[in-house]
Formats: sequence, C-alpha cells, structure tokens
Amino acid sequence: MRLSSLGFLLHEAWLNIRRNGLMSLATLGTVTVALTVLGASLWTIFRLSEYAQFQPRRFDRIDLFLLPDVSRERAETLRDQIAHLPGVARVRLIPREQAWADLQASEPLLTEALEENPLPDKLEVEVRDIAQIQAIAHNFRDQTAYPDVERVVDAGEAVRVMLGLARVVKVVGGSASAGLFIATLFLVYNTIRLTVFARRREIRTMQLVGATPGFIRLPLLLEGLFHGVVGALLASGILLLCAREVSRFVASLRSPLIGDVPSLLSPWHVPAVLVALGALIGLVGSYLAIRRFLRPI
Repeated sequence: MRLSSLGFLLHEAWLNIRRNGLMSLATLGTVTVALTVLGASLWTIFRLSEYAQFQPRRFDRIDLFLLPDVSRERAETLRDQIAHLPGVARVRLIPREQAWADLQASEPLLTEALEENPLPDKLEVEVRDIAQIQAIAHNFRDQTAYPDVERVVDAGEAVRVMLGLARVVKVVGGSASAGLFIATLFLVYNTIRLTVFARRREIRTMQLVGATPGFIRLPLLLEGLFHGVVGALLASGILLLCAREVSRFVASLRSPLIGDVPSLLSPWHVPAVLVALGALIGLVGSYLAIRRFLRPI
C-alpha cells in the first residue's frame, strides 16, 4: 500500500467517525465503561494476589526458647550452628534481659506483679523459603539434636493455610481475568458490529465500484483502534482517580493483614496495559464485525 493511500484511508476513518458522531460516541462510551470495569477487576485481582502471597512472609520466623540453665556462650554457639543450616536465612539471639526490658515497656502492669525475670534466652530463626517452615521447625523439635531447646514456636499451620489461599486467589483470579477479557471483547464486538451494520449500504456501494476488501476494511479497523485506544485512556483516567481515593481509605484502616505490601504494578502501568488491551480489543472486535459484510458480491 502506498503512503498516499494510507493517508487517504486515515482521513476517511476520521471523517467516518465525525459523520457518525452519535454512533461513534455510543461506541466510545461502551468501550470506556467496559475497559473501566475490566481494568478495575484486573487491578483488584492483581493486588489481592499480591496481598495473599505476601501474608505468609509475615510468619517466616521460628522462635526457639532455650532452657533456663543454658549459658550465654552456649546460646551463641547454638546461634552460629543454626545459622549455617540449609534453609535458614538469619538467626538472632534475644537475651533474656532484652526480652524482659521489652516486656516491661509493653506490659508494665504484668511485669510489676513479677518479682524476677522468668524469660529465657530466645533464638529467632528466619527461613529462606516460607514453604519449608514446618519441616525446619520439626527438626528443631528433635531433643537429641537440640537438647538445649525447651520449646519451638512457629506458624507452620497458618503458613500452610495462607499458601493455599494464595494459590486459590491466583487460580480464581486468572480464570476471572480471562472471563472478563472475553466478556469485554464480546461486548465491544457487538457494539462495533452495530456501527458496521448501520453502514452496510455504504460498504456494499464501495464493493460495487470495485474497492478491494482490504481498502474497505482498513478504515473500519482504524475506527475500532481509535475507539479502543481513546476508550482505554478515558478508562485509565477514571481508574487512577478512583485508585487514589481507595488508597486513602485503605491507608486509614488498621488491620494486621493490611500493611505496606509492595506492588510490582505502579499506577502508570495501568494506562499502558489498558491502551494495549483497548487497541487489541478494538482491532479484533472490528475485524470480526466486518467479516460478514465483506462477502463477495
């Protein structure tokens, strides 16, 4: 195709959008609403998945309470020994004096009723892989290998449940995302199909004067691309405004499950993703809608 022909087709696509202003506005509105719902759903599912996957990391620690008669030197030796075990990321020794001072600061009424410090030395063990926390904690409960450990505290069962929840969110979220994309494509396809149907006589006239299918199809595809991209930009603006208000509301909540969970998706990724989806949906929807009206005469 020559450059002059491409320029002519671009001009024709713009003229068609202006000539069919009401229908184009309806199509653009439908695309904007559909992409807003799709974008909000995808963003919500993505953030829920991030929150679900982040929760087990809050319980990546195993607390080892040592026997009261274990010396500080022995506790330090045990700390260094555990630090070299496979799957262990870091080990921290909490002396009983520090634990008592922390308890006095947090629970002054409780500590006033106690005559002396009843707390033992403690080792805080952070694991590399949260999925292995139960197996590592089970090894520490072996009294033969670790006779100085009196009690082992871990959140293995809670971690197992949360990992399962994260998998469920990922599977259900992925399925829902695919379903929403197909539903949005179908909705946009039907809207563009109505636009093309209203211009079927114009298409037939162009065929009668010898226009090729590609020459007829390209302006309509460009119109679908225009509606998809502009609708995506409008949807992005709506989403970013809504996301700002939702973020303020979430920040005001106080919950152990709502914290500073970093996201791989920044707000400026939303327009890029939606524009790509809008362009794809606009082109595919237009192509499918045009096919039945380009049958050979």
